[in-house]
Parts: sequence; C-alpha cells; structure tokens
Amino acid sequence: MKLSRWAVCGLLTGVLALGTGCQTMSDMWDWMFGGDETPGDMEFIPGADAGEPGAWTEGMPPVAGDWTPIPGITFPPVYFAYDQFRIGSSEQVKLEQVANYMMQNKDVGLIVEGHCDERGSVEYNRSLGERRAMAIRDYLVTLGVDAARMQTISYGEERPAAQGSDENAWAKNRRGETIPAKMN
Repeated sequence: MKLSRWAVCGLLTGVLALGTGCQTMSDMWDWMFGGDETPGDMEFIPGADAGEPGAWTEGMPPVAGDWTPIPGITFPPVYFAYDQFRIGSSEQVKLEQVANYMMQNKDVGLIVEGHCDERGSVEYNRSLGERRAMAIRDYLVTLGVDAARMQTISYGEERPAAQGSDENAWAKNRRGETIPAKMN
C-alpha cells in the first residue's frame, strides 16, 4: 500500500497528538505553533532526566530534582552573541570564578539556566536556551566541576532580565545564569 506524503503527515501528527495528551487537532496545532502551554500541563525541562538534554515532566517544580537556590550567593550572568551558544573569552573568566567556588564547596550544586531575547519562536528560543545552558555546563565540566552537581534548564524568552525591544535589552536577555543550590 502506498501512502501519500499528506497521509503520512496526518498519521504522524495523530500519533504525536495522542502521545502529548492533545485531545483535538486544534489543541495539537496550538501546542505546535504558538500555544502558551504544552498539553496536559506538562513542562519542558531540559536536562531533567539524568543529565540528558530535554525531558518532558509532569507536575515538577521549575527546576528538576528539588534543589533549593542558596540566598546571598550570586554569580554574574554569562552573555551570548545573537543566535549563538558559544562562550566568549570574556565570559569564560566568569565561569572560571564559578568553577573555583564549586571546587571549594563540594556540597553545593549548580542550577544552570539558559535565556534568550524575544526574537525567534518560543520553541526556537527554548532550544537555544538549552544549548546555552548545556554549553555553560560543559565548559564547567572541562574546568573540573562534576556534571552530577549541575542541572540545566532553559527558560527561552520567558524570564527576561530587561524589558524592551531594542539591542540594549536583547543583549541583557541573551544570557546564562549560574545559581548555587542546596542539593536535596
């Protein structure tokens, strides 16, 4: 039996809709192309499954694993060029300070957040934010920080550091945040 391209797309969309909890094709369309929420109130949390990039989890807190940020300890944001996830040399110095802290405080974990500016689709920015968080994590691993002590999460464009639609605001929003946390 030969199926047309459209028939195969329809079948795949139906399977995907069932697997994501969509109840109607309208739900599926909204979820895929601009709906605010994922089906079934699920949240995409990159790195939530044993350090693997990307995991769908239901009913989890904003950061996987019940880690609690430690108040009063902050590191400067790591900034990225437009549409990039490569860590620049000026930003590497910031991460070397984070690594030094982590090496001196072996009982502390690190939440690594990836953020983007508002340009691009929600899905694209979530993916780019994940690549930024993973780049930071990977760089810290090369500096000697155990990957098991870090969790990554992408907020995409959801948590801007600066409001506005100009280069000044966008530059502040293209960032990675490293947050020391108590590992529970």
